[in-house]
Amino acid sequence: MVEFSEFMLRTLFAGGCGLLVGLDREIKNKPLGAHAYILVALGSAALMVVTLNFSLSTMANDQDMTVNPSRLIQGIVGGIGFLGAGAIMGGKDSKRLRGVGSGAAIWGAGAIGIACGLGYLAEAAFLAAVTFAILNLHDWFESRAKGGAE
Repeated sequence: MVEFSEFMLRTLFAGGCGLLVGLDREIKNKPLGAHAYILVALGSAALMVVTLNFSLSTMANDQDMTVNPSRLIQGIVGGIGFLGAGAIMGGKDSKRLRGVGSGAAIWGAGAIGIACGLGYLAEAAFLAAVTFAILNLHDWFESRAKGGAE
């Protein structure tokens, strides 16, 4: 069983990692703000820990019952896909999709939350740092490309 203090550590750590990714999106005024990334990472972590505790307590109480926590990961990933799609849906005035980076980043925030919920905090911190770096490096390269083309 995951104790409550560990639950708090994992979920708050996930929220902090979500904040790191979300700050980039918030500062750049992207479709999804920092609060969305925090909540997705926090919620994903909380769902994973609660599911782990449920699985462990159910199997301890009833040896005949099988519970597969990995099915929750599938549900989280699918559910976050709807948030990403909402970020990507653009207006009719543009011939180019907008919000793809935000859609991908919200999916990454879910992965960060899942990692935290399972207790992989170092891996989650690495994912958050790499996601943050990719979002910023992309913008840096894009600004250099536009500046060099003029």
